[in-house]
Amino acid sequence: MTAIDDIAQTERTKRLAWPMLALATSLVIAFSAIRGVRRGYEIIGDNALMELRGRDVLTGNHPFLGTWSSASVSAGIDVNHPGPLLFELVALFVKVFGGAAGIAMAIALLHIIVVWLVGWVTARTGGATAAIVAQVITALLVWTLGSELLYDPWQPNVLVLPFWLFVCAIWAVTADVVVVLPLAVGVGSFVMQTHLGYLFIVPILVTFALTTVVLRRRAGGPGRFNDLRRPIVLSLVVGAVLWAQPLWEQFFGPGHGNMGRIVVAGTVGGNDFEPMDSRATGVSAGLRVLGSVWALPPWWGRPGFDSAIPSSRWVDGPDGRTFAAPGLRTLGPSVIALVILAVVVAFAWRRVRRGGSRQLDAGFLTLAVVAIVATVTVIITPIDVLGLSPHKVRWLWVIGAFATYLLVMAVLAGLDEHRRRLGVAGLGAMGLVAVLATVPVFVNESGPLYFRASYASVTDLRDQLDAYFDDNAVLTAVNFDAEGIGFAEPYTTPVMAELLRNGVDVFVENRALARQLGPERLLTDPQDGTATLPLVFVRAGEAAVEAPLGAERIAFHDGDRSPYSPENITDRAVAVFLVRSPAAFEKAVP
Repeated sequence: MTAIDDIAQTERTKRLAWPMLALATSLVIAFSAIRGVRRGYEIIGDNALMELRGRDVLTGNHPFLGTWSSASVSAGIDVNHPGPLLFELVALFVKVFGGAAGIAMAIALLHIIVVWLVGWVTARTGGATAAIVAQVITALLVWTLGSELLYDPWQPNVLVLPFWLFVCAIWAVTADVVVVLPLAVGVGSFVMQTHLGYLFIVPILVTFALTTVVLRRRAGGPGRFNDLRRPIVLSLVVGAVLWAQPLWEQFFGPGHGNMGRIVVAGTVGGNDFEPMDSRATGVSAGLRVLGSVWALPPWWGRPGFDSAIPSSRWVDGPDGRTFAAPGLRTLGPSVIALVILAVVVAFAWRRVRRGGSRQLDAGFLTLAVVAIVATVTVIITPIDVLGLSPHKVRWLWVIGAFATYLLVMAVLAGLDEHRRRLGVAGLGAMGLVAVLATVPVFVNESGPLYFRASYASVTDLRDQLDAYFDDNAVLTAVNFDAEGIGFAEPYTTPVMAELLRNGVDVFVENRALARQLGPERLLTDPQDGTATLPLVFVRAGEAAVEAPLGAERIAFHDGDRSPYSPENITDRAVAVFLVRSPAAFEKAVP
């Protein structure tokens, strides 16, 4: 068969089936965002970097890179995620609607646009059935994320649906729908710039798709490449525009460019600081990770989003270094399940090739390539002191979903017309069930949402800071000390974002933090800066209750006064302190 189908009974049904599913999914995404904001959603932890840097867009501190990457700790050199496209996505919304509401609106809108583009791409590639089944898979991915991640900006989670669109677009190009190539380049650039975890997968898949369509035309006559010229030119323009900022930073920015730093980090390692010890995941642990998401229940569904790959790390013991991953599937079942999955996929691929479905053949070829790249990436991914956690390999969930999509399409392609109609109708009903199941509030505790108990305290601090600066509009810049609470805590970054919103610029002494906030915010002469700029810092627990000698407490939320701990997330007491004379303060504090 040359197309996967056109199985709908009427032109009207064919035209409306997938858009109706897309509309239902879009409404649930929009509803989740509106409900979340009304229930007190707050920008906390690393999410506040999206707000802060979003406000920086088109200012003197315009971001040319993404956030600082935790990959730095094992590389010995500070690196950032490659580009600022996520900041630019939220910028207008943050400036117009504020932090929480603006970011929720921007991310929800991003997801809604992705839903519709998936429908368009798959309809162009395989007809009505392909688009309907793709919308079902999209609805299931939305359900997997859960209602509260549908408007949350943390990079590993916000890229799940865009990467799904990217994979569908690569399939389309491989199937010779070359008009989709500029979209693949654009979405791939967004994904790759936003998180280093996609550094290999995206360019390899784009190269694979383009190579495939060129080789397919190799034996043609004159003009065989004519239909490629416009998509390739548009793709080059899209790529040039989207990568202009990271390239500018590489060649004209201060210090060593980020692209060069990424190369150093991935090869010889840097010497900016002593790197933390790490070791590659390896074949054995890698197969366990792959089997946990792709081949063993709950597969890529919601129940395994946080637990399929538990936090894993290398542990030194009497028998040497061992891989510790409590709860991760063992090697035997993982390998057996992966072999079974590979056999099923190979059988389905063989069947569709015999049936003459060029589109599905291209789909299985795309799956084979992305699965190989993903496998190698997992095996070489370093496990450092931060461990190997699901957020580093979120693309595994999408690849599992794509495998499911192709297997379902292969089954439908082998049915007679009547059974195919019934199958598609049943799948459509499943998609609607997934959409309805997403409506109740569900929190995947992935990323800053883990600290959602701090929403009220952060909102209270923000309100008090607003009131303080309404009455004390004299500060224009401060030296911000972000130390003193603990790793990955939810309070300090929102305070920095709120200072910036009130016209108070933030400078820091820590070079890694300056790579988060922008190089212009590094105190190049820390001794002079600490003596002249007012000092601001945040404390939590008992340390928030009393102001140190020489400090003024400018915001205070009363709550649990126990010491901060990421294992004990409560509505904790937290305070913001201002020291107007830092030199005197330093002398007064032992």
